[in-house]
Amino acid sequence: MIKVKVGDLLFDEISQMGIVLLEEDIQESQQSEEHKSSDIKVLPIWIGMFEAQSIMFKLQNMFFPRPLTHDLLKNCIEMLFGKVKYIIITSIKDNTFYAEICIDVNNKEVRVDSRPSDAIALAIRCECPIYVNEEVMNLASVKKEEFIKEQRDKILRQILELSELEEENKLKH
Repeated sequence: MIKVKVGDLLFDEISQMGIVLLEEDIQESQQSEEHKSSDIKVLPIWIGMFEAQSIMFKLQNMFFPRPLTHDLLKNCIEMLFGKVKYIIITSIKDNTFYAEICIDVNNKEVRVDSRPSDAIALAIRCECPIYVNEEVMNLASVKKEEFIKEQRDKILRQILELSELEEENKLKH
């Protein structure tokens, strides 16, 4: 298992989805000159807008008078005397990521199947570790700088295509 953290939360204009970037959680003391920011590998996971909002709200320490869905889940687990120990992104099949929430209930570990987005939203609320199966990280991780550049290029291409389409429509009228 590789310990990760939420490195960034992006918005994919094309798919209208959020993208959570999980990056290896390397302690400052372990960082060296060899491990530069350009070498950072991330695991990009496309997630729904509601889950992206939930993650963003918590990352920005936003407070709501009533519990949101992931706050409710955390409260239920705690009221039933459970404690979220960690979450893990376990596998990827047909471009779909799978995760598990590991809960300690009476000193027994219970694993609950979950979408990664929900597991991540819960993990940041419970302040518990996030892990990725090593095989998943090897299969699906990319260099952070390259990924962000690729996303910017997609947006620019889309803007250019839209402006070209508008110009064509103006010429037709």
